[in-house]
Amino acid sequence: MLGVAGVVSLSAFADAPAGYYNSLEGKTGKALSAAVKDIVRKHTVISYGDDTWSAFRHTDVRVVNGKECWWDMYSTNNVAISSGHPGMNIEHSVANSWWGGTNNDAYKDINHLNPSDSDGNSRKSNYPLTELGTVKWNNGAVNVGTPKSGQGGGSSNGFEPVDEYKGDFARTYMYMFVTYDDINWGRTKGGQNVEWMFTASPFELKPWAKELLLRWSANDPVSQKERDRNDGVYSQQKNRNPFIDLPDLAEYIWGDKNGQPYHVDGAHVPDPVDPVDPDPTDPDPVNPDPVDPDPLPDDPDLIPGTFVLVASQSEIRAGESYLILGASSEVAMTLTQNKDQTYFEPTYAVSITDGVIKNAPSDAAVITLETLGDGYALKASDMKGNAHGYLFSSGQKKIDLTDYSTTEGVKAKLTYSAQGVAVVYGSSSSTGSGALYYNPSAKRFTTYTSNGQERLNLFRLVKETSAVDEIDDDSFLVEVWGNNILVPEGARIFDLNGRAVSGDNLARGIYLVTKPGFKKAVKVMIR
Repeated sequence: MLGVAGVVSLSAFADAPAGYYNSLEGKTGKALSAAVKDIVRKHTVISYGDDTWSAFRHTDVRVVNGKECWWDMYSTNNVAISSGHPGMNIEHSVANSWWGGTNNDAYKDINHLNPSDSDGNSRKSNYPLTELGTVKWNNGAVNVGTPKSGQGGGSSNGFEPVDEYKGDFARTYMYMFVTYDDINWGRTKGGQNVEWMFTASPFELKPWAKELLLRWSANDPVSQKERDRNDGVYSQQKNRNPFIDLPDLAEYIWGDKNGQPYHVDGAHVPDPVDPVDPDPTDPDPVNPDPVDPDPLPDDPDLIPGTFVLVASQSEIRAGESYLILGASSEVAMTLTQNKDQTYFEPTYAVSITDGVIKNAPSDAAVITLETLGDGYALKASDMKGNAHGYLFSSGQKKIDLTDYSTTEGVKAKLTYSAQGVAVVYGSSSSTGSGALYYNPSAKRFTTYTSNGQERLNLFRLVKETSAVDEIDDDSFLVEVWGNNILVPEGARIFDLNGRAVSGDNLARGIYLVTKPGFKKAVKVMIR
């Protein structure tokens, strides 16, 4: 599929009826998304079952060794159509358990239905679409395992298709999330939370899911298979998947072009993205690290560096950036809020090694402290450095964002203790708005006037230096070779506990290198 990158969509757009997408012209953001929904939601509903298989004859057939076979994206099997469909299911690529319904148009929409090997279907289950850190099962088309750090939305399992179909699945998910944004998403099945890729109220994609779908769609451009399938869907159901016809459309709804007007007569070629390692668990073939193959975050736009546990009051200071974690649960606060905007949701449990977070979740909130009177204003940004406002609390169990650091309820006092860091709004935790805590049973970060919830840990952002870096001035050159730090005469090296160490054969971690006379210090990481 990667070989067709130069012919993305002009021929596909030509296959749509004249004027089919005209109502998208000039629309932006949510209005654009709503216009897409208006076009595709009205369609012929096909009865689920035998009629679905009849429709598949127009959408999911390929010729193998002269025989027409079902095009199964969930296995490498070639089942002849002439034999019926033994051992196969009608698979919902977007799991219907995520909305808990069977008697609606989403359940029957062939845009996300496919002929599927029954074993691949069963193994894939209702797991979220992710990249995997550990593969537990695969059949050459379906990979099931543990989601890669920063993905999965808290699910312990994920589904990753082969590279050939990643763009196909991404564009199908986009279609479903736009077309059916008003059905009852977020239902649970057997007590299991299924809000892995989205929040139910309001219905929105989570940041990690947006990033994944946009990246897969760009890295795996529209193929002739998808174009032909889109035409087949239109012949049966009388609607199309706009994200196949117009591959750049997603960027205007969820990506960097959100807020820009969409023009139907554009080239519709999505912006290129940097390639990523398709298997993040493999060690670097040039510089293998058998001890720890985990990479730093793949997204080059994420804030670089690691986060180190705050271990004293002196490490809480203006100008520094932090992650906020539940001290025991080890989940980080995100910027995703509930419908009433009274709390922030957590990430999955974060991997912490020796007080260091090496791979911060892509949806974590980054908090920068700004001096405000005798306290701080907590400026909240995402992991790409985009500011979203200041945290403020107007009362107990109320935490929100505002544009202004002068807004009443913004100032907080941060106090370190062995139990964690207290983030107090008002004069104390028992007056005013209370203190920011993590509630592990309700899975929320918000303010409480009682201290029965989980205290917080702060992890301070430490920017990395690279292997051979000159630090600001020619007289103070620090070099890293393997696990050795080379420094000029008179400089000293300390670990994070304040102990002086030599620069030879150091363990992995963060070190401070002081300039002679202690007038300057830099932080250096040994990987």
